[in-house]
Amino acid sequence: MQAQFSQEFPKFKAKIQNFITTTKFKEKSAEYEELFNQMASVAPDDMKHYIEKSPTFLQARNKSLALMERIVAIHKELEEIFEMDEITLGLKFKYNLNEVDELIGNKVKEAANLVHQFGIVSEEGRKAIEMVDDPFLSQAL
Repeated sequence: MQAQFSQEFPKFKAKIQNFITTTKFKEKSAEYEELFNQMASVAPDDMKHYIEKSPTFLQARNKSLALMERIVAIHKELEEIFEMDEITLGLKFKYNLNEVDELIGNKVKEAANLVHQFGIVSEEGRKAIEMVDDPFLSQAL
């Protein structure tokens, strides 16, 4: 098992490098982390107007923040796996590259699903802000 793992590891590492390059993984990871930090750094007082006028805004903001936090965490978990050397990866996954592939695939799918959800929730938040900012729509609230 270990010998086969060592034989297949260079191909696996090349596949990971190709994935990182073609998906712009590092750039997206940095982008998601920056977005999360920006979202988390907005003081509640800065959102007070929207929070008071629209409970939908607060729900969307909290949900989008939680989604982005999980997206960042998944990217960090993947980065950790991608940076493992042959010995570390072999020991952690009992020399089973299929298990590593499956884990990476599941994490990538989860992250993609969360990014999709984030887009939907962020749009809900933007609509809530527009309603509060629009004098005609806000009268209806």
